[in-house]
Amino acid sequence: MKARASDLFVGRAGELEALEGALDAARAHRGATVLIAGEAGIGKTRLTSELSARARDAGFEVLLGRSIDLVGTELPYQPFAQALRPVGALPRADGRQFRVFEHILGVLTERAESAPVLLVLEDLHWADISTLDLVVYLAQYVDDRPVLLVGTYRADERSSAERMLRLANGVRRSGSALLVDLGPLDRDDLAALVAAYAVPPRTAAIADAIVVRSDGNPFFAQELIAAAGDGGLPRGLRELLLQRVDRLDQRARAVVRIASAAGREVGYALLRAVAVMPEQDVRAALRQAVEHGVLVAEPATSSFRFRHALLAEAVYATLLPGEREEIHEHLAEELARSGAAAPAELAPHWAAAGRAAEALAASVAAAREAVSVAGLAEARAHLERAISLWPAVANAAEVAGSDLGGLCSWAAELASETGEGPRAVELARQAIGLAGVGDRRRAALLHVRLGEYLHEIGSDLSGLAALERAVELAPAEPSSDRAYVVASLAGGLMVAWRHAASVRLAEEALALARDAGAGEALVRALTVRGADLVYLGRTEEGLTDLGEALRLAEEIGERVGLDPVYVNVTDALTMLGRLRESVQVGRQGLEAIHRYGVDSAVLVSNLIEALFALGEWDEADALSTAALRSTMASYPYMLLMLRADLEVGRGDFVAAREHLDAALETLRPDRGLGIYDVCLAELALWERRWTDAVDHTNAALESMGSVEAAQLRVWFCAKGLRAQADLAAVARTRRVADAERSVLDRADQLIAVARRAAEDAAPVTPVSSAWLGLAEAEYERSRGVAGPGLWADAADRWAHLDRAPLTAYCQWRQAEALVTAGGSRAEASIPARSAYQVAVRIGARPLQRELELLAELARLRIATPPAEAEPAGGLDEVLGLTAREAEVLTLLSHGCTDREIAATLVISVRTVGVHVSHILRKLGAANRIEAAAIAHRMSGHS
Repeated sequence: MKARASDLFVGRAGELEALEGALDAARAHRGATVLIAGEAGIGKTRLTSELSARARDAGFEVLLGRSIDLVGTELPYQPFAQALRPVGALPRADGRQFRVFEHILGVLTERAESAPVLLVLEDLHWADISTLDLVVYLAQYVDDRPVLLVGTYRADERSSAERMLRLANGVRRSGSALLVDLGPLDRDDLAALVAAYAVPPRTAAIADAIVVRSDGNPFFAQELIAAAGDGGLPRGLRELLLQRVDRLDQRARAVVRIASAAGREVGYALLRAVAVMPEQDVRAALRQAVEHGVLVAEPATSSFRFRHALLAEAVYATLLPGEREEIHEHLAEELARSGAAAPAELAPHWAAAGRAAEALAASVAAAREAVSVAGLAEARAHLERAISLWPAVANAAEVAGSDLGGLCSWAAELASETGEGPRAVELARQAIGLAGVGDRRRAALLHVRLGEYLHEIGSDLSGLAALERAVELAPAEPSSDRAYVVASLAGGLMVAWRHAASVRLAEEALALARDAGAGEALVRALTVRGADLVYLGRTEEGLTDLGEALRLAEEIGERVGLDPVYVNVTDALTMLGRLRESVQVGRQGLEAIHRYGVDSAVLVSNLIEALFALGEWDEADALSTAALRSTMASYPYMLLMLRADLEVGRGDFVAAREHLDAALETLRPDRGLGIYDVCLAELALWERRWTDAVDHTNAALESMGSVEAAQLRVWFCAKGLRAQADLAAVARTRRVADAERSVLDRADQLIAVARRAAEDAAPVTPVSSAWLGLAEAEYERSRGVAGPGLWADAADRWAHLDRAPLTAYCQWRQAEALVTAGGSRAEASIPARSAYQVAVRIGARPLQRELELLAELARLRIATPPAEAEPAGGLDEVLGLTAREAEVLTLLSHGCTDREIAATLVISVRTVGVHVSHILRKLGAANRIEAAAIAHRMSGHS
């Protein structure tokens, strides 16, 4: 558990600000009386507790008293007696009320002479009349004293409503009153409260249900969390909720029970028709239920709703066996008779009434209607009900219009599309068992689905086996089905990084699909071949295939195939280093699939990955937070690993470790092709656990096996070399020659692997070249060579790819190397300042701290004074230049030659020439002189 919810204060920012203002006024001898009203559990006590803590910190003396609900007796001044007992000043029972009032005012005045006083009186709805009159009296006299009086009461207690109105009016007349009405917490605040109990990411759906069911009431939320594994209402909460119902007479309770079965909101006409009593009795019962705060009238819709959804649940739980079935049957019959209800409304009533045939027919009809409006999760729920009802209906296939295998297959597809991969696997296997192998075509297509669902949950080998079985079962003659099945097996090989084998099958499937005019198979074949070609270095051909697949999927409304196309396009663009394109396509893809009601953890993950690489960490953070709040059962480890990456980058190492631990529970056997181990290594590197980082990178390389993923291999080697460099530095400092020699031997091995991998990956992606540049620089660092030129080159490569975080990392190392090599502070300050600006902008606190430490030790200037207004400041944004191009333009505008610029930035003269060419093109300048003039004008120079 991260924190106790009782220690967490969420929401109420406006209310707390007003109360703190009242504290400030009281300190200045402008006392006031505050009344805080709200329903039970809404957070009145938590608000006053927070206020009390802040008051104590501000030097206030805090006095607290509570009224107690004692049946059959009233204790005069009970909350005052409790509040004043610690200071030895109890109310005097001398028979004259005015004397008592004066005495209490005198005590508070005396106490306030040494420190301002906060007097908190809780639960005034249970207080006696004398206590309430004393509160009104004090409200008239504290306005010129350093005293703040705060009282709380339940606004929804009918028995005390008249007294509370009198209290509020009396306090209001004092002229120094503040009345605070506490409403429900909003969804984000309540989600933060639930998160404080550390509900594991794998049960995010439960957390979301708690947020919805609690209706913004924090007490209700806490009770539901405590009973999260039970599914029902905790006994204490149920009893609290039913207190209101117990005050109703028999007729009102009967109507309320009908309403609980009907749903949270129910029309008057339906209640009147189902209730077995005269209409005037129904009206009287409803009026009583409204007056006691059980129901709320909705005049605009002529309906009634429960004040809280949980109250409806509590009442429903009181229905007896037989009574429940009878009420649901009457409700279903009346809804069917009126013709006003949709199948989705009828189905649960028929099911609860035990009318299985009617429930089955309505459930299937409701599923079809839900799909037509992109309500895929709702459609699956209806189908799950239909499947459970099947054994109870004699002619089920006739009633449902489908056999059971068809319903299972359909439900499996919907489970997959809504992120419930494990359930999709179960349903697909059930469908296969029902179908047998008599219908080979159907069996083949069912095995395709099973293979894909197995891949979703990380069972890649089983998934491939299912796809291979699908090809065996598919009719041998050319057909659209044959094309679809072969394309699916190609897709299984593609995601396993077996691109050479995959592309051959994809081309076979493509030919079959074109001959058969099969749109779905064509989309699938193009999607797979496109991804294969990109990863085989035939970039433009691959992107053309993917573009055609996307166009065709949209054109024919191929819902199932649309998500994989967008996933492969965004993955390819990110792999190619075209991050901003990937982000743009990712956003378009989410919008497109959401129109069909489809969720995609993979597409969301791809978008977050691209944003993170760009350094758009705030957007990545927001998207990641929203995604984890509704984590799906398919591919959850992806979202968790990306979240951990972000948290490592921002220095929240504890949260990163928690998310990596959670990811491990659903991780594939290949550990994400080793990427999971690299995430662990990144965390270890920033925590200075270099030996652990070495172990993790070694594990990552081993996890890859013989996979054709050279671009991953060079990345992993670069991370490993960073760890080796730090370990070598430690060994040299300690003068342990054997340890240093061992580290350097491993560094030699890693750089050799990195160079070979980069050579293999060079025709595929420019990103491998950037990783190799970083690896070469880390390798030299491991050997004790400063190498500022290597770091400048690595930073330049990452800058060309628009990857700000890695550019900043290399610039930090470049500045460090310049200092080590004896360069001037002015030289070292340039890359350090650039890196620092990025670190601050994106919130990379670990990197920011390293730069600040380097600046302190080497006396570097990493923050540009506002008055300095160097030409480079803002030129990247104003003129559309990269950070490196802005640096080059700044020096160029000062009259520096290419060689001087190269020496200052520690890059090659050739690289400077490339930058200058880019600058002239972007500025539309004819020559260097014109470019310098533009820079001066845009920087405010004459």
